[in-house]
Amino acid sequence: MNKRDISARLFPTPVRQFELINYSARFKRERSEFFAGVPVHRGRMALHEQVAGLCADRPITYLEFGVFQGETFRKWLTLSAHEDSRFYGFDSFEGLPEDWEPDQPKGTFSTGGAAPQLTDPRGQFVVGLFQETLYPFLEGRAFGGQMVVHIDCDLYSSTLFVLANLDRHLTPGTLIIFDDFSSLQHEFAAWLDYRRSFGRSWRPIGLTENGWQAAVQLEA
Repeated sequence: MNKRDISARLFPTPVRQFELINYSARFKRERSEFFAGVPVHRGRMALHEQVAGLCADRPITYLEFGVFQGETFRKWLTLSAHEDSRFYGFDSFEGLPEDWEPDQPKGTFSTGGAAPQLTDPRGQFVVGLFQETLYPFLEGRAFGGQMVVHIDCDLYSSTLFVLANLDRHLTPGTLIIFDDFSSLQHEFAAWLDYRRSFGRSWRPIGLTENGWQAAVQLEA
């Protein structure tokens, strides 16, 4: 057994624990400093309603990454009644592509490949893994209206992939909602790494009581 093999056996758990401590400290700081004074909601739907209120009566482009059974996707179809609004939901509908939290392994959130039924022609689903569908979806595409991005990717890899590839479309004023903001080593960590790598500035919009969901608006 070489030194690399020995290190891999000895250090993974301590390293992950050390990272978790760091992310926990950063999360507490962000919540107490950056999100101080923003509206705090009892449930995530109230947060979505607050964000929708910022869009007024303008048409929106709504992108949701992680649809599952379509609860928030359908909610947004009612929150924006403008006929020019467009709604795109991205999901494989086959569950998580890798393990997430200890009690949510690969395959969790599967609907057996079945997408929710829609009756509103403004909405459509893009079926498949983000890494397979987002590139062709974005090719040659320009978005109009207020952009709202709902990140319910769960995983670090998926969240960072989505934010990085959307970056050129995320103009100042874009609203982003995180569904698992306090998943410290996943959505939260990916958000930190994205804004540091791409030099994005932002302001907080709202938060749920437990800090699990959060909304922000990009400034630059």
